[in-house]
Order: sequence, then C-alpha cells, then structure tokens
Amino acid sequence: MLTTAQRVSAYTWPTEPLTSSSGWTRDDQHALWRPMPEDPADVALDSRWPAFFPSPICLVTTGDGSLSAMEKVVGASIVNRFPYLVALSFCRETLSDRHYARSGFCKILESSGKAAVQFIAPGAELDAAMATIANTPDSATAERVERTGLRVRDAIDSDTPVFDDSYLVYEAELVSPTVDNEGRPLFQQPWVDVGSHRIYFLRIGTIQMRESIARGEEQVKWRSLPEFQTELALTGPKPDAMANHTGYTKGYEPNYRFPAAGTIGFRGDYVRDGMSVLHVPDDLITDNDDARWPCFFPQSAGIITSRGADGTANVMPCGSTTVVSRQPLVIAPCVSYAAVNERYAPRASLDMIVQSGWFGCGVPFINDAVLDSLRYAGNTSLRADVDKLVNSGFLHQEGERVPTLTGLPLFYECEVIGTEHLGTHVMIFGKVTRIRVGADVSPENPLEWCPWPDVIPAGLELGPAVTEAS
Repeated sequence: MLTTAQRVSAYTWPTEPLTSSSGWTRDDQHALWRPMPEDPADVALDSRWPAFFPSPICLVTTGDGSLSAMEKVVGASIVNRFPYLVALSFCRETLSDRHYARSGFCKILESSGKAAVQFIAPGAELDAAMATIANTPDSATAERVERTGLRVRDAIDSDTPVFDDSYLVYEAELVSPTVDNEGRPLFQQPWVDVGSHRIYFLRIGTIQMRESIARGEEQVKWRSLPEFQTELALTGPKPDAMANHTGYTKGYEPNYRFPAAGTIGFRGDYVRDGMSVLHVPDDLITDNDDARWPCFFPQSAGIITSRGADGTANVMPCGSTTVVSRQPLVIAPCVSYAAVNERYAPRASLDMIVQSGWFGCGVPFINDAVLDSLRYAGNTSLRADVDKLVNSGFLHQEGERVPTLTGLPLFYECEVIGTEHLGTHVMIFGKVTRIRVGADVSPENPLEWCPWPDVIPAGLELGPAVTEAS
C-alpha cells in the first residue's frame, strides 16, 4: 500500500490505447509490439517514453563555490559496490521541449566535480522544488535553489547546497582514473556519452540520513515494483526447485521499510544538523552481510534474459537496471563481474550477454508468483541449474534473439551497444529494438507506479528487508 502522499504522486500507464497509428501491432497472442528506435521527428513531437519503466526520481544539486545548480534525475542508480558509485544521466542534446540539453547544470557539475543526490518526502516542499525546475530554464539553473524558497545549508564535504527538508542525502564526487582488483583501467573520464544523454559516475563519500530515521523512530517507505492485475495463470518456480540451492540466500520484498527487522541499520559516525552522518569507507568488504549497501537507495528490479552460444537460456533479476538515454532508448543493467563474495561474484549472464550482443529486460510487478520466480532466479546460478529459466516459472517463449518473458506486462528487447567496467560491476548499454506489451495491459487495467519514497512513523507498517536483486 502507498501512503496518502505517495498516492497523490502516483500515476498509471498506459493512459490511452496503444494503437497502430503510434507504431503498435498485435501478434497471434494479442500482445502488442513496437519496433524501435523511433524517427527523430516523432520524438520531437512527443518525447515521452514509448512504454513504462519503473524509475525513481531524485533531486540533485551541485555547486562550485560561486554558482549552484539543481536538477531532477529520473532513474538515478547505484551501479557499483566497491567503489560505491551512483550514476546520473542528463540530456546532452535537445530532442523536444521535454528532453532538452541540461548544458548549464552539467557545466557547473563538471566544474565543481561534486553533487548531492537528495530525497524529500512527497508534499509541499517537494512540490516547490519540482515546480521550480519545471518553470526555470536550464539557462537560469543557478537561480533554481534560491527560487524554491526552501532552506539550505552546505554539504559536509563541499559547497554544494543541501535542502534542510531532505531526509536522505548522498554526497558524491566525479570519479578519477583508477584500476580494479584485476588491474583493469577504470574511468579515463568520469562520464560516458550514450545516445542523447551523458552518464556521470560519482563516488559516494558521505551519506546523511535524518537522525530520527537512523534511530528507528521513523521509517522510509518504498514500493519498488508497480502494481498490476494480470489475467494470466502464473505459478512461480517449479515445486522443489530450490531444494538443491546451497549457500547465501538473497531476499527480496518490494514493500520496503528502512530500517526494519532484517535490514542492516544505518551506522552513522556522528550527528550534525539533525542528520546522522556516515563517511563511506573505500575498503573492500568480503562478508556477505556487511557488504550490503550501507543505506537505503530507491531502485527497481529488471528481469534480464539472455541466450548462450549453445542455445542455453538464462534469466537473472537485476536491481541496478535503469534507463540512461531517450534517443535511442537505452536500458542499462549493471552485472557483477568481480569475485568479492557470494553476493558479488562473476555472473554467467554477463558472459552470455557480451558474447551474444543481446539481452531482454522484463518489468516485474507485485504478484506472489512473480516474486517467487524472481527470488529463485536471483539465488540460483546457471551453473547449478542449466534449466534455470524453465524452473524459475517465468512464462516465456524462445524469441528470435533472447527469451521473451510473456508473463510480464512489459518486455524490452535490447542490442548491446557498449559496456563500462566500474570496479565490481559492468554497466551494459542496451539499445531497445522492440517493446512487447502484454495483451492484458490497457488504460482500463494499467500499471500503477509512484517514483517517490515516503517517510512514516516507525511501527505503523514494519516490513522485511529488501536486498539487491543483482
């Protein structure tokens, strides 16, 4: 269940029928397909995403000591664990009135090298920040923070402005050239250009969390998957499919509370300005539990499919999957390649995707059978179960290039156009070539999504932990 404030901020997709005039055609199962990419002229007329993808939204500020700037980011994502990195994607070329170049903001970000990723609970203060961004052009980005009318203070590690109303702040800096544990060079520059967008990689150095949340007096409430009512008969994993599973088990619960029973607590170093402050260590942590993310960050899971050269089909949930470009539409899962522990280990999916040059990405939803399939796929290695996709219970068909997840409301077929090694994970850039929408998706039966976490009094709705699904 969403809070009242989240309900006000929620939206549904689709809001209008998907028709042939907008490029959709039906197959013999009555599912809708749309080829991609779109014509640039069509994008200029309507640059809304052609289909739904569950992306959280955050506010980002930057400052170089003389100028400050503010933007919103759709789909900010934790993309690497060691070092602890966040990726922020900004439009670098104007596609439409909606998608225009954030040149002013990016110039200040690149000058300062610092940013503060912030979360404000739904309400009047968040509305004021969002309205200011919408009504203030990028050319006046340096005026946005003041125009919000909200109180600010300096970040702990820089001159970047931080809103007093933010309950969670990630302070980060653009990455510098380095090498991973295998001696592989990383980050020749702190960003990469993909399609219409520039993706910045920033190392998280300090996290601030409202002291009352860190003490457990309040909780962050986040629903990480959309709601949807399917007409399909979903069964979940095959009986006893987990019987042969041994070793560390990652859990997954879409209705997330932080902190709550089963989550790792926020271990701040000290308190300042009503915030518990943690300076994130750079040390590699090998213990499975201690290596979990040190704090909550809102993300959603994509269900990634791939096929090996021998025809073997694979499926893997990935909690670090996001959209990074609008034209072409690019989906980017981050997959572990480093041998750190059972949580972060080399994944067979990575080799299959890189070798074949293709992957699929399905959008899961809150459904007991889907969640059971997700948990099975996230805790079972292809090396231990060569029939992992079948045993997971995900409804699927072979597909021309990758297995297609027919039991999920949306599925994206993606061609690999690049990769970026980040230290423990590889970000894979997949250009969407086709989109499939299930036959039971319609304006009368839409997906419902809220991109904002909320903060509630502790104890109202205690929930189990959510751990990364990648």
